[in-house]
Amino acid sequence: MRKGPKIIQINGYRGILLAVFVVTCLFAGFVIFPAKAAVYLWNYVAANYIAIPQISLWQGVLLWAMTALSIYLINNRRFAISFQQPTELSDAEMQILMNRIHMQQQAQKLNAMIMQSNDIKIIKKEIQSENTKSDSQEISSDSDEKQQ
Repeated sequence: MRKGPKIIQINGYRGILLAVFVVTCLFAGFVIFPAKAAVYLWNYVAANYIAIPQISLWQGVLLWAMTALSIYLINNRRFAISFQQPTELSDAEMQILMNRIHMQQQAQKLNAMIMQSNDIKIIKKEIQSENTKSDSQEISSDSDEKQQ
């Protein structure tokens, strides 16, 4: 079930200023701050360890954008780059695939049967233990009656 889009109503100058403030804070928090951190890290490494040029804030924003995009592409499993059309499975490959699916279904059925049989054995043991308890209680009650 789809819900309609959420509508945010902005009234007057106060609402516009609030919206600009929120957008500015989000931009600073998700773009400028990480870019500034990337600039400081890059320039620290450049000055102390490796002979590479230092970068400005604009270059830090580009560095952060490349880093964030790379992390997104690496962690996103749904994204795929394909330079050629995927080939269809041959009949032999399709038969192998269907056989594997059939074997997995049989294995799932067997696992379900084994799990159910374990439950039955546990119940049988409980019933047997209850029967022995009731038998021992009957014997003890009979011996109590004989003593009186």
